[in-house]
Amino acid sequence: MLKDEASSSQLVKEIESLVSARGLKVVEATTSVHQGSAAMTVVLFREDEEINTDDLAASYNLIYPRYSIILGERDLQLEVSSPGLQRNLKDVMEFSVFRGKDVRCYSVSRSAYAVGRIESADDSSVTLADAYFEGEEEKGAITLPFSDIAKAKLEYRWEAGNA
Repeated sequence: MLKDEASSSQLVKEIESLVSARGLKVVEATTSVHQGSAAMTVVLFREDEEINTDDLAASYNLIYPRYSIILGERDLQLEVSSPGLQRNLKDVMEFSVFRGKDVRCYSVSRSAYAVGRIESADDSSVTLADAYFEGEEEKGAITLPFSDIAKAKLEYRWEAGNA
């Protein structure tokens, strides 16, 4: 099931404030502390164009100094990456971040995948445009409550490029 934690995460908000001036959005940010070291993973996305290594390197250079001070004596291992072409969506907030992208969502009530382009998302549901349930030919808008989505994944059509 999808989580609903990222929108209230202080870490996501802090990193968003650092990278938003570069036109980037935070998809995911996590930290874990083990004895004398800390590991941080940050996944970033750019809406208007594909994210590139220069974006990721510049973001790393913004994030690392701040969190190496915040974490104090701990050794910080920071990974800054892009979401990838076929990312498994983990949090409901990601539907807002990936607005305009194609997605596959497994509907528990229909026992089928809904495939379509993310048109909008609010606190309780996502609306897919040009959508259909696999096994059916009818296309149209589909609104799925987040409570009905067991899993979701970005849909990349290899033969058509990034549709």
